[in-house]
Amino acid sequence: MRIFSDRSHYIEIFRRQINTITRVLWRDRSKEDTLKTFGEWVNTYQFIDDPAQADICILTYYWKHYQEQDLIGQAESELSIAQKYHKPLVVFNEGDPPANVPFTDIILFEFGGYRSTPGLRYHSSQPSYMTDYLDVYCGGKLKLRPKQDKPMVGFCGQSSTSPIHTAYRKLRLKWQQSQYRQGRLRWEPPPFETSSFRERVLKLFENQPGIQTNFIPRKRYRAGETQDKSPHHPAKLEFINNILNSDYTICMRGGGNFSVRFYETLCLGRIPIFIDTDCILPFQDEIDYKAIFPWIDIKDLPHAAEIVRDFHAKLSNDEFIDLQKACRDLWVEHMTPNGFHQDFMCKLKSLIE
Repeated sequence: MRIFSDRSHYIEIFRRQINTITRVLWRDRSKEDTLKTFGEWVNTYQFIDDPAQADICILTYYWKHYQEQDLIGQAESELSIAQKYHKPLVVFNEGDPPANVPFTDIILFEFGGYRSTPGLRYHSSQPSYMTDYLDVYCGGKLKLRPKQDKPMVGFCGQSSTSPIHTAYRKLRLKWQQSQYRQGRLRWEPPPFETSSFRERVLKLFENQPGIQTNFIPRKRYRAGETQDKSPHHPAKLEFINNILNSDYTICMRGGGNFSVRFYETLCLGRIPIFIDTDCILPFQDEIDYKAIFPWIDIKDLPHAAEIVRDFHAKLSNDEFIDLQKACRDLWVEHMTPNGFHQDFMCKLKSLIE
C-alpha cells in the first residue's frame, strides 16, 4: 500500500512523535535491519512523495503532537491535501486521553477513545504491543489450566485506596472536568474516578457463591515502582503470576479508557473478563469479541459474578482448554505488529473500495 505523509512538517527533534508507519518508512537504516527490528509488516507499505499517487494519507505525527504543540493548523493542511486528492486520511494517537479530533470523515486509531464518538469514517483501537510474554516468563510454552468447578478470577493492580485519597482524587477530577469544559485543559479527563471504580468492580466478585478470587489490590500503579522497568522486577513477576495462576483476569479501564492488561492476558493464554465502559478494541466490527470471553457492559455490573459463573459452567474441560488456546491465538493473529497491520491493510482496502 502506497502512503503519503507530509515530509515538509518533519522536524528531527520530534521524530519519536511521527506515526510508526511513516517513521519506519523514513528509516535511516538498511532494509534488513529494519525488518529485523520491526517485523515483516514493514514490507506492506511504500512511501510516496506525491499524494496523488498514494492510496492513503497518514497524518505525519500522532495527534497528541499537534494538540500539545498548538499545531492544529498544520494538521488541517494535511487534511486538505487528502481531501484535494480524494484520499482517506488516517490519524493515529497515543496516550490515555481520547483524541477528540475536530475533523469529520477521518479514520482514527487510538488507545483510550470511546466507541460512541460520532462523525468518524472509521474508529478503532490499536493494540498495546509487548514482547511475547511466553518467551519471557514461560520458556516459550503455553501453560494451560484444567477446568475447576469454581472459576478462579484474578486481578493484580491499582485499585485499593483510602477514603481520604479517594475523596482527594474525586475532587481533583471534578476540577479537571470543569477546566476541560471551560477549554482550559487540552485533554478530556475520565468521566469517573477510576481507582475507586476498580475497587467497586472487584468487590462485586468477592464472597460470591461459585467464584474464587485471586486479587492483589495495589494503592499505586506498578506498586509504586516507576524507575525499574525490568521484566523480572518483583512487582512485575507478581503481576504475571497472578494472571498465570488465574482462569480469568478482570480487564478494565484505568486513567485511559482501555486496558493493557487485556493484551497481556491474551498473550499469556488466559481468558479476560472485559468490563466495557464504551471501549474500542482493535477492529471490533470484524472480530466478535463477545463470542470469545465474558463481556460485561457497565450497566450489567451488578450481575458480573453471575455472568462469569454461567459462562464458566457452560464449558467442558476440553472447551475450557481450547478457549485458552483461542485467546492466545487471538493475540498472535491480531494484537502483534504483524497481525495488526494485516488487519489494518484489509480494513483500509475495504474502506477505499
